[in-house]
Amino acid sequence: MQYAKNAAAAFAVSLEDWLRDLDEKHSLTPAAHEVVQAVIIDPRHASFASAADLAKQANVNVATITRTAQNLGFSGWPELRQEIRARFMSKLSAPEVSVVHQQETGSDRPFDAALNRQLEQLSALRRRTDRQTVRDVAKLIANGRRRIVIGSGSFASIANILAHHATLCGYRMELATDGVAIANALGDVKEGDVVVIVTFWRLYNSAIRAAQQAKAKGAATCIITDAAVDALAGVADHLLLAPAESTSFYATILPAISLVEGISAELGAINPEMSGRSISNFEEQWQDQDLLFTRTAPMAGKPFDPV
Repeated sequence: MQYAKNAAAAFAVSLEDWLRDLDEKHSLTPAAHEVVQAVIIDPRHASFASAADLAKQANVNVATITRTAQNLGFSGWPELRQEIRARFMSKLSAPEVSVVHQQETGSDRPFDAALNRQLEQLSALRRRTDRQTVRDVAKLIANGRRRIVIGSGSFASIANILAHHATLCGYRMELATDGVAIANALGDVKEGDVVVIVTFWRLYNSAIRAAQQAKAKGAATCIITDAAVDALAGVADHLLLAPAESTSFYATILPAISLVEGISAELGAINPEMSGRSISNFEEQWQDQDLLFTRTAPMAGKPFDPV
């Protein structure tokens, strides 16, 4: 428990700076200022509090919580809370995150807790993701002269899926997952290229540098992350947010995978005939290389029974 308390105290300074900057930028009313102050005083509570809970703490009504979030540029309190939560959790170590989750969810039924969290996050992702931004990202990838996706650690799996799907659709995409590969991929990036950066939770410096370098060289940058921190938002042509907090010590990748699969679906719909031919060509290659265990059509076996 002490781990989480210490980390929360250390992070309050940076969270306070961010919130006070928003307060000054948007010239909030006295009531809205009290809401911001309540978050600054107890950021951990605010990171999971309902609008009613925070209203009680700030001594305002629930409508003021919603208006404050909207005045700060968010759709409502749930979206602002997610940003606060992501910033709060990003400063905790894995053991500290584990302590926080144990305090909130308990240790009983960890499997059920994990699945319930995933379902909640996917529902939130579906509600909050701007469809036009997803389409714009897909079009940007399709029109790119050269396409690169960057992701390290467990987030490399998300980048790998995007590179794989985009390539199958006929839009070949390079994958860079370690320092050397990232440096080599960005060495000759130029205007007309597209660089997608995938990074979450405790952000990798390599990802931030890659975004900055790609932007400086004139490439279009698309960033997939869980919090719109200035280091990324300031260099992003398109910023897509997906929750990444699990119920354990690790960051979850399922919401981000769902997001890149949605981007891939939009990508395949841009030029269906071309993408269809590309996928058929790859299918023939798989068959020629005898890669597949069976020649039956995909998913022709017994499906998973959801009942």
